[in-house]
Amino acid sequence: MRPQLTPAQAEAFSRDAVLRHTGRAGADRADPWVPERLSLPFSPDYVVGRGHHRTVQAAVNSAIRDGRTGRVVIGVEPGVHEGLIHVPPLPFPITLAGLGRRPEQTVLKASIDAEMPGAEFATRFEAHVSDAPEAVLSIVRRIAAQDKITTANASVLRIECDGFQLHNLTVRNGYQADRAQDGAHRRNAAGQFTTGQHQAVAVLVDGADRVQLQDVHLRSFQDTLYLQSPTKGTTVRTHLSGCDIEGDVDFIFGQSTAWFDGCTIRSLGTRAPECWVAAPATDIRTRYGFVFHDCDFVHDGSALAQRRQMRLGRQWFEGVRATPYGHPTVAGYRCDLAETSAYTPPLGTISRATLESVGKCVILRSRIGRHIDLTTPWDSWSGRNWGPRYRPALYTAGDMMAQLGGWLARQRIRYDDIDPDMVFLSEFENQWSDPGPSG
Repeated sequence: MRPQLTPAQAEAFSRDAVLRHTGRAGADRADPWVPERLSLPFSPDYVVGRGHHRTVQAAVNSAIRDGRTGRVVIGVEPGVHEGLIHVPPLPFPITLAGLGRRPEQTVLKASIDAEMPGAEFATRFEAHVSDAPEAVLSIVRRIAAQDKITTANASVLRIECDGFQLHNLTVRNGYQADRAQDGAHRRNAAGQFTTGQHQAVAVLVDGADRVQLQDVHLRSFQDTLYLQSPTKGTTVRTHLSGCDIEGDVDFIFGQSTAWFDGCTIRSLGTRAPECWVAAPATDIRTRYGFVFHDCDFVHDGSALAQRRQMRLGRQWFEGVRATPYGHPTVAGYRCDLAETSAYTPPLGTISRATLESVGKCVILRSRIGRHIDLTTPWDSWSGRNWGPRYRPALYTAGDMMAQLGGWLARQRIRYDDIDPDMVFLSEFENQWSDPGPSG
């Protein structure tokens, strides 16, 4: 199914409308934001490269220690710069910019994945920030204390600073999906496991607002770009323009609001058996999720792309353990509303936050290659057959209400404030063609 916006509906998805509000979903406030285009050359306050700061993190640390005010510009000289970067909440915004002519000349790189034990994280990364300010050290210590660090801590660049800008460089997570895991046995010719948990984030926007990425290349496989709200149901905004983003499984995902303008979105088919571009987990009362405008959805020329087994996305049913959707195949199965989401067969619970993690994504006036499954570009969550985490694709709020039927009434849940025509997933004036692979 390919749901389409009407022209009147599409007018509500302009850039200025998408980026206009922030705050708690359902009680947000108008805070108009119109990002200005960034341009080289910059006059850096700090430089990373030969004869200057050794790492990007060292330059961030110096800016914090210097007690800077106003916007701070950190320039990064061309080359490959290894190491993690943590930018904590700060009283001043930072612009991090590559000083080469093109984004691919300046690369920020590290190999880190969600299944990494905290002890391994500490061994590999703690020593590199031993002299960092407490604002940075506290983040690193918290991650190192985890049994496994999880997706929320598995990024090359972590942004917690409001007003952060990233320009003219590449961020690459070098993890090659080669960590052995239970249930993952098959490897491809590159030595990568084709299934299992292989989340490896390039950039994590962790609750920061008014974040701007321009002419940035993001490289990984699963979970390349993570756009996270500070708390569930709180709207923060990211603006991306001229970016090149690639991956295979849910590689643009999260809860926050984002506007993608003139970006190249590349699906990779060399590792995973299926590919989904977006996995939004937008709260039902957050006005907008991910909006793509004038973007090119391309592929890598793999066999999977030729079989058209790639999809635009699936709505992340965040935190689900037991589902109220579909027709259960477990004898005696039941799911009820509770404070937390849990499942001890055959009885399960679902929290309000999980239930209302509906996921919103709209694609406007973009070019979509035929590698995307034309008949079902939007997929269900956690498989097409019923399972305890199943949810079908929901195109509007009315679809959600219809699918749940009498379950909402039995749980005494009402959505009188929600318009059944509220758009979750849709398109407008897109061109479906076959531009071929894009390198």
